[in-house]
Amino acid sequence: MPKRMVDIACGKVGTPSSKNLRRLYDEASRLLQCLEKRFEGGLSWQGRRLPDVPIEDLIERIRTLQERVDDIQLWVDFKEVKFWFYKKGFKEFFDKLIEQCPPSSKLIPILRKAIFLEWIEAVYERDEALGRFRTEGHERLIRNFQELDKKLIRLSAYRVIQRVIDRRPPQVEIHAKDAEVNILRREAAKRRRLMPIRELFLRIPNLLRLLKPCLLMSPLSVSQFLSPEMRFDLVVFDEASQLLPWDAVGAIYRGKTIVVAGDNRQLPPTSFFQRVIFDERDWDELEEYEVEVFDSILDECLGIGLPVLMLKWHYRSKHEDLIAFSNHRFYDNKLITFPSPFKESEELGVELVYVEDGVYYRGTTRKNPREAEIVADLVFKHFQRYGDKKSLGVVTFSIAQMEAVEEAIEARLRKHPEFEHFFREDRLHGFFVKNLENVQGDERDVIIISVGYGRDPRGRMTMQFGPLNKEGGERRLNVLITRAREKVILVSSIKADDIDLRATKAPGVLNLYHYLRYAEAENKRKALEAVGPALPWLGEYESPLEEEVAGEIRRMGYDVIPQVGCSGYRIDLGVIDPAKPGRFILGVECDGATYHSAHNARDRDRIRQEVLERMGWKIHRIWAPSWVANRKREVERLRKAIEKAQNYRWEERQKKAEGEDRYEIIKKTKKNTGNFNNIALKQINLVERIGVPYKVSKLEAKFKEYITVYTSRWPYVVLRKNEFHMPENQRELRRLIRKLVKEEGPIHFDLVVKRLADAWGLKRVGVRAKNAVRKAMWLCKENGSILVKGEFLWPPKLRDVPIRVPVPKVPESKRRIEHIPPEEIEKAMMAIVYYAAGIGKESLISETAHVFGLRCVRRVANWLFPICEKLVREGRLISSYGKLTLSEGERLVTRLRKRSPSH
Repeated sequence: MPKRMVDIACGKVGTPSSKNLRRLYDEASRLLQCLEKRFEGGLSWQGRRLPDVPIEDLIERIRTLQERVDDIQLWVDFKEVKFWFYKKGFKEFFDKLIEQCPPSSKLIPILRKAIFLEWIEAVYERDEALGRFRTEGHERLIRNFQELDKKLIRLSAYRVIQRVIDRRPPQVEIHAKDAEVNILRREAAKRRRLMPIRELFLRIPNLLRLLKPCLLMSPLSVSQFLSPEMRFDLVVFDEASQLLPWDAVGAIYRGKTIVVAGDNRQLPPTSFFQRVIFDERDWDELEEYEVEVFDSILDECLGIGLPVLMLKWHYRSKHEDLIAFSNHRFYDNKLITFPSPFKESEELGVELVYVEDGVYYRGTTRKNPREAEIVADLVFKHFQRYGDKKSLGVVTFSIAQMEAVEEAIEARLRKHPEFEHFFREDRLHGFFVKNLENVQGDERDVIIISVGYGRDPRGRMTMQFGPLNKEGGERRLNVLITRAREKVILVSSIKADDIDLRATKAPGVLNLYHYLRYAEAENKRKALEAVGPALPWLGEYESPLEEEVAGEIRRMGYDVIPQVGCSGYRIDLGVIDPAKPGRFILGVECDGATYHSAHNARDRDRIRQEVLERMGWKIHRIWAPSWVANRKREVERLRKAIEKAQNYRWEERQKKAEGEDRYEIIKKTKKNTGNFNNIALKQINLVERIGVPYKVSKLEAKFKEYITVYTSRWPYVVLRKNEFHMPENQRELRRLIRKLVKEEGPIHFDLVVKRLADAWGLKRVGVRAKNAVRKAMWLCKENGSILVKGEFLWPPKLRDVPIRVPVPKVPESKRRIEHIPPEEIEKAMMAIVYYAAGIGKESLISETAHVFGLRCVRRVANWLFPICEKLVREGRLISSYGKLTLSEGERLVTRLRKRSPSH
């Protein structure tokens, strides 16, 4: 029993009255209400409101609040955070946090993820393409683009060929001797006393442009074979770094626009070969002043500030070791190269073969026989191992050493003649032995470099390295070391430490020192860094996405390297082959900075990947939207791609990469050749004449021969019905005129009268008959059944008059020059000029008369000259190199019409 009840029963306290109880209850209720108002949302206890809570529990709850009064600030902070989340639209997220109560260490990551998810949703709402992005659909779109882009390039080549074929004048009978097609035909038929090339080109300048719109010539050939008057829209110089300005002038002034392509870090023009030819001396015997190094046309163009565009892509080298040295030393790391799928391979890269017992006979032969023997050994080992699958070339520093290598190879061939077929001459793929002065422009799969220079028989070493000591020596070295697609084998009797840099300041020798050091080093990256700042060969992750993808790959049990490569272009992630750690089995590219760096879709989605696959890479792409939306699925795709790449035979991958490219070239060549030859044979076997046979209308008048007419003066008079001037015949005249113009128009009025008179059986036509025909003509014009232009009657719907020529043994088909419409004469002249490619004005007049079956007497010539002059004034015919030819607009129109029946 409560103590309060016991006290009342014992009389210790007074019994509360109902009034007091009521007052106390009201006071307690008021205080509870005040307490509830102090708390947001009311104060509750175990899900019950305060009035429903037992007083003892309520007292305990209040006592707890009193004990934690110092935590009020934390509660205020919590309420502020809650208010911020609600205000920013994260109410559901905050309520879930309160409900799930995750550890405080995970609150920030959870918040970041929530914010990023909301952010992504907002981006998707603004950009529908991102919202609809699906990996399968996007990669299918890329594949379609790749196929269409290849087809576009292939069809563009066919289109160029077809357009060149269309420009060729068809085989049409032209009698003018100065017609350019006739000049060429006569020369082609000759067996002796041929016209000099320059004279021939001078006499067929317009035809030459049509047959060969692009001429491939040396600067000397330009001056030798082309007249100064010949002009070109575009002149392109290739390998301009070796071209002297005065040699290029002849081609420059013939062009409206010039493009000068070359590398000013490669071979400059020198007088070396002139000295060698006339003096029979090698570099070692020439003094500095005897070999002049000139500025090239490329240097001159750079000096006057012409616009410069650097071609940065380098995809000749199948391993970056081959180009990394030049990129670092000569191109300031600006070249964009493509990494190899091999980190280490004996078939790729740069290798040094040190000839310890090599001796350079400085004062006598200037050869290094032992080094030449080693080179010959390497040549025969190459063919024994690879056959003709890999092309090979040998480059020496001097002519003397080149001769030593040739002698060593010839001696070996005499012992092993079975290798003879490997040494056939083939400009593009065959074996060669050259010196560094004439190797620019060549490339092979494997290049063997013979230094030749070294210690003499007394063991002395001088710092004379022939061309490398001369001005521009470093540029020669740059050419030399960049000729290989797969491997450079540097055969040398010296090492880098044998070169005393204190004894020479020549840049060529300094770069040879560093290249020897580079070739010796197992770690090429460190060798380059020792020379100066270089781009790191393995970079850091460019984005968190790459780092996450790499983490997933490592969790699969594979090693992965980020940013594979040593230039501006790198593969985001390289997956290392567990069985052969020296190569990558898969390249993973994300849609990050490297992907976005390409300026166009062709580079980004086709060419870069094609180059990598040609080098042996298998590429897998990770798309950020798909990775975010469905990471598990993308990880599974990645796992399957790695497993597929690992199971794919490496030899088949390389064979396929090389074979696809060669097959494509062969397929294109065969298709192009067949297309060209078929069209050419058709044109050769088809000999046409200008114009179509003239069609003479056969008219027959329908009338009664006699009619009796009553008159007041003569009771009975018989009149002939078949007289033109009779009004009764106007309807018949109009019918015949419409029929005549439809079949034979445009036709001269005099011929209309003659045809109608023949239909009436009349031998002579008087003034009254002509007036009757003219009256009928004007009536036909008024009702729109014919058109009248001057003295010529035209069908109303005829827009393009045909060229009509006389028909043998049909006298009616031959017309006087005055009876031929000027439009028809103009069209004949245009056709003659087109088929002749270029023709003199007098010959054009004569040929035009011949086409219409007329002799070119003075009356005919006087009639035709004004028409020819009109065509020139209107710009439809232009004078080119002293001959008339079509303007470009007329040439295009003529090509479109040349298969029409009128031709």
